[in-house]
Amino acid sequence: MSHPLVTAAAEQLAAAEGRRTADREVTLRTWGPRSVTAASRHARRLLGPAAVALQWGITGLLSFEENHLQAVAALGTVSGRRLELHYSGLRGAEDISLRVSCESCAGQSIHEVMSLEQLGLLLSEAFATSSDAPKDGGPA
Repeated sequence: MSHPLVTAAAEQLAAAEGRRTADREVTLRTWGPRSVTAASRHARRLLGPAAVALQWGITGLLSFEENHLQAVAALGTVSGRRLELHYSGLRGAEDISLRVSCESCAGQSIHEVMSLEQLGLLLSEAFATSSDAPKDGGPA
């Protein structure tokens, strides 16, 4: 027969573990909506009112830290290059980056976005680079 103190300690430990498990489940269940909301809010601050039109989606929980908010917004495809904005928020540090990836190869580039003007410059570089690409497989 166990001492009442041992039984009480075991019950308290089990109850505390149950609360931690429930809290983690709630955190993970709300992770997606919190990511999208944070991305939308930060994009409006960084890029201005036009950022309201961005359709943010979740990327999936990429790290084991459930408070690392992440989202992605597709900007479209230009000459075989996919353009996406990626949001990351962790412990108060937020950033948005432009990812330009080749649809037919493994090539990609990532650039941190600091303002709407800078995003415009990055996009113009992506368009200029794509227009310099060889046409019909011929030399540039």
